[in-house]
Amino acid sequence: MGKPVPIPFPLSTFPGATPQEGAGRLINCYAEPLGEPSRPTGPAQQVWRGCPGLSQHAITGESGYRGGLLVKNLSYEIFDGKALTTDVAGVINVLGNFPGTKMVSIARNMAAVPDVVAVDVDNGAYQLSTGGAPAFYNGGGNLPQPNGVAFQDGYFFFTIGDNRCFASGLNALTQNALTFITVQGRADANLLRPIPFSNLLLLFTTGSFEVWQDQGIAAPAFPYGRLTIVDIGLVQSSAIAGFELGFAELLWVSQDFHVQWISPGSLAPTDVSPPDLNRLIEKAVKAGQILKAGCTIAGGKKFWRLSSPTWCWEINLATKRWHERWSLNGGVYGPSRMVGGHPAFNKWICGDTQSGNLLYADQESYTENGTPYLFRVESGPSREFPDAMRIARADFDFVTGVGIEVGTYVMTVLGASSGTGGVVRLTVDQTAKAKSGDQVNVAGVTGTTEANGAFTMTKVDANHIELQGTVFANPYVSGGTVTDVSSPPEAVAPQVAISCSKDGGLTFDNPSLRALGPQGRGELARASVKNRGLAGPQGVRWRLDITDPVYRGLKGGVMSDNPQRVAP
Repeated sequence: MGKPVPIPFPLSTFPGATPQEGAGRLINCYAEPLGEPSRPTGPAQQVWRGCPGLSQHAITGESGYRGGLLVKNLSYEIFDGKALTTDVAGVINVLGNFPGTKMVSIARNMAAVPDVVAVDVDNGAYQLSTGGAPAFYNGGGNLPQPNGVAFQDGYFFFTIGDNRCFASGLNALTQNALTFITVQGRADANLLRPIPFSNLLLLFTTGSFEVWQDQGIAAPAFPYGRLTIVDIGLVQSSAIAGFELGFAELLWVSQDFHVQWISPGSLAPTDVSPPDLNRLIEKAVKAGQILKAGCTIAGGKKFWRLSSPTWCWEINLATKRWHERWSLNGGVYGPSRMVGGHPAFNKWICGDTQSGNLLYADQESYTENGTPYLFRVESGPSREFPDAMRIARADFDFVTGVGIEVGTYVMTVLGASSGTGGVVRLTVDQTAKAKSGDQVNVAGVTGTTEANGAFTMTKVDANHIELQGTVFANPYVSGGTVTDVSSPPEAVAPQVAISCSKDGGLTFDNPSLRALGPQGRGELARASVKNRGLAGPQGVRWRLDITDPVYRGLKGGVMSDNPQRVAP
C-alpha cells in the first residue's frame, strides 16, 4: 500500500438508506474545524467533539413536556394536563390543570404585570398569569378557538383554523371581534401558527407563509399589513423552532419534507436537510407521526433539533452540518430525550421524555443527567483496502489525558432533618449524578452546622442524601452546598471501543478497548489496533464508541497494511 492512508470520517452524518450506501455517521458528536479553514494551523484540520450533555434544573413530578417561556423571574412550563412555574433555584409551583397533550405555543406581553397565554391546538387559549389556575380565554366571546399564539409590537396574535388571525389590544388581554385578517394567499392551505421573527409576523400555512409588518393602524383595524407571500409552508405546527429569544435563526420542516432556514434580514429560505433526513421526515409524516423541533445554545454554539418517535437529528448552525442524537433508555438507544428548548436563568431549558425533569444542555456534562451518553463516530469505507488486502493496523488520534480524578458535582442544600438512625439527612435540589458511597464536601449550611465537613454519603432518593457518621442536632436555617468529589472508575480510566466492518457496515466485529489516559497524561500515544484480518469487497469501515463520562475529542485516524508503519 505504501504509506498509511487517512480513514474517511464524515463531517456530517450520512447513514444512507441502507448501511452499505452510508458515508459515515456522527452520533452525539459533531465535526468542527481547528484553526482557520483557509490556513489550518491546528494539530488536525478538524476535531470531532462530543455534543453537550444534560444536567437537571428541576424535578416536577409531571410527564409529557409541551413547552415553556421565561417571564421575568419565573419560567412557565406546560406538561400533559398541567401548568406550573419554576424559579432559578428549581422550585416548582403547580398552577393547575391545563388540557391537552400536544406541544403548545406560549407568549407574554409587555404590560407592567405581563399577561401570559398558552394555546393548545385542540383546546384553545388559556391565561396562565391569573395568580391561580389557568383560565380559559376567548376574549369575552370575541375570539374563536385559536390554534396558535405569538406576541410582537405590543399585540398578541391568535391564529384560527379557518385561516383568520386576530390581534389583541395593545399590551392588554382584550379582544375586538373585528380585529382580524384572513390569510388568502393560497386557498387550499390551512393556517397553522403565527411566528414572530426579525420584527415581522410570519403566518405559516401548510402551503406557504405570509409576511406581515406593523403599519401603526389604530384599533379596531388590524395593526399589520401584508408584505409578501413565500410559497414554502409548514408541514406540522410543532415542526418549527428558532424564533425563541436569543436564538435568532428560524428553521422548520416544509410541506415537501425538507428543512428550511432563514436568518434575520432574509425571507429567502435555504434548504439545509440532506436526502437521508428528507426520507426520514417523509416516512414519519406519512405514518402519522408527530415531529417536534427544538433548539438549544451550549458552549457558544446554536443547535437546532428535529425529533420523531424513532429518530432525532440535530444541526450545528455554526458549521451547517448534521449529526444524530441518541439517548439511552432502559438499556436501548433511541431518539434524544430532549423536548423543545427555551432560554431561562442563563440556560436553555428543555423537557425530558424519560421523566418530568426540566433539563438543560450543559457543555460541562458528559452524561445525560447521570445516564451514560454515547459518543460514536463511524467512518465511510476505505477504498484503498480492496478485497483480500491485510488490515495490519489502524491508529486513532484522540485527545488523551481526559480522565477525571476528582468529581465536581454540586447539589444545593434546601433543608436538613434527622435521618436513618439519627444521622443528618439533607434535602437537596437533585441527586441524579450522585450515588451511595461517594465522598462529599458539605459547606455553608447554617443552623445544622454539624452537616459541614467531609463525609461518605448515602443516596436516599431524588432529593435526599444522608451523611454517614453524623448525628442530627440543630434545626436547619439556610444555605449550603454539597460537592460530590468522587469520580466513577470509568471516568478515572476512560476507554474507547474500536471495531471495524468489512461488509459495508451491516455488522461490526468485537470491539477492542483502548485507554484514553488518566487525568493529565496527554503524552500518551494514539489508540491503536492491529491485525483485523482481510478487507472485503465493501472496503473497511471503523466504529469508535465512548460512553465513559469524560471529554471526547477525535482528531482523525489512519490505517495501513504494515503493522510497523504509522503516520508521521
